[in-house]
Amino acid sequence: MRRVRDRAAPLDAGLLVSPGEIIARAAATVPERPAGEEGEQPKVEVWTPPRGADDTIIVPPAAPPLRRARRRPKDTLRYAWFYASRGAVALVLLAGAVGLPVWLLKGGALDDAGREAAEAYGQLRQRADLGVSVALERLTVEGRNRTTRAELRAALQIKKGDNLLAADPWAIKKRLEALPWIRSATVDRRYPNSMHVTLIERTPIARFRGASGTVLVDEAGALINVAPEKEHENLILIAGDGAPKAAAALLKLLEGEPDLSRRIVSATRFGDRRWDLAFEGGAVLRLPDGYAKAALAKFGEFERQLSLLARGAVTYDMRLPDRMVIRSSRAVAPVTAPPEKPAAKKPKKTG
Repeated sequence: MRRVRDRAAPLDAGLLVSPGEIIARAAATVPERPAGEEGEQPKVEVWTPPRGADDTIIVPPAAPPLRRARRRPKDTLRYAWFYASRGAVALVLLAGAVGLPVWLLKGGALDDAGREAAEAYGQLRQRADLGVSVALERLTVEGRNRTTRAELRAALQIKKGDNLLAADPWAIKKRLEALPWIRSATVDRRYPNSMHVTLIERTPIARFRGASGTVLVDEAGALINVAPEKEHENLILIAGDGAPKAAAALLKLLEGEPDLSRRIVSATRFGDRRWDLAFEGGAVLRLPDGYAKAALAKFGEFERQLSLLARGAVTYDMRLPDRMVIRSSRAVAPVTAPPEKPAAKKPKKTG
């Protein structure tokens, strides 16, 4: 405490001022109003505290008010060109990163490159006559469900003990994909002495009745050239131009009305535009082109209220957007008058 007081002692004389002294100094600075100048306003002086020898007050200049700078037209065009050019470059790079793999897969460039590499490898082995042989010890196949073992062996043309280096994976892949149930195949050599085959088979979703008979249709709209079996009898039977390609869209449309879809026997596509649905009992529903979903929902509502399908062989035409036309499909036999009976003869009177 003594050290603090000793240091503050020389400062008290110049800085510490009592309230009475402040008031006295303020009163001393106010000039007295001279006589005869009562109408004039007195001049007011602002009192400032006394300054010591080393006491200086530096007042910084007032800062000008902040004002948002206006961008010149040339700067605006420069910024617009900067962002537009970089955005265009980013779009081009993104399109190339996404479109190049898709183009390679769709265009078959990767398959062609693989085939050429396999041919070059085969020619190199034949010319160089390496004489290297690696016996196949293990052959695994993944994804086979509907393809028979006999078809698979005929397509592979390789068995345990054969030369693994002499096998052509590209040729094996093409032979496997030529089978009706296989959509795509992958053949990999796994050194030192094994080969792995991965199969992706087709899934039938409908039966297609064409000029050459009835075959199956997969989820991509491709034909599976096999005769339908008993397990495929629950699949919908389709016919008409473009019916295989539109089979998946038809099944998705029928998902909204499961009660109606269970009673559909067949579907016929006309002009690759619209469908005619045939139900159990002979009833036919003609769907429109463009708003088939709304028409099918409306017919399902009518069926739940009026039981239209119970009326037998009747055609319900909903191709018009504001009405449903009902036509009877039964052949009506002509009505003929019953044959006239011969008039009875009156008995002759005798006597």
